[in-house]
Amino acid sequence: MALTAAEKEKIRYFLGYPAVNPAASYQIGIPRPSQTAFLLESAMEQLMEVAECRVRTILTTLAGIETKLTEAQDYLATSAVEGIKIRADHTDALEREYRRWGGRLADILGVPYYYYSERFGPQANSVTNVKVR
Repeated sequence: MALTAAEKEKIRYFLGYPAVNPAASYQIGIPRPSQTAFLLESAMEQLMEVAECRVRTILTTLAGIETKLTEAQDYLATSAVEGIKIRADHTDALEREYRRWGGRLADILGVPYYYYSERFGPQANSVTNVKVR
């Protein structure tokens, strides 16, 4: 069973890739893929069937973290409620966890994060070379 179009969209989103169709560009008469998107698209097509379950589990984990980030907005104006102290770095900790699981997704697919992503940007991609595997 292959990944569905919805799962592929989630993978693109969680790795910071744009959700737009790439602009057509040609180089010496051959379609030129934009940035590293072609690596991701190829990896999703070549994913081994036995790894699909693991990818789906990671997607569920990332979706859960994102839900917790959204819910955390309710606590941004509060530091304590009835004796319960809220971590000052709660959202930062969730972002770190998101990057951890995003890294696992990138690793299993063998692709880099999208370099221009606000979440993963240049600070996450300290090396601009793509690993050859």
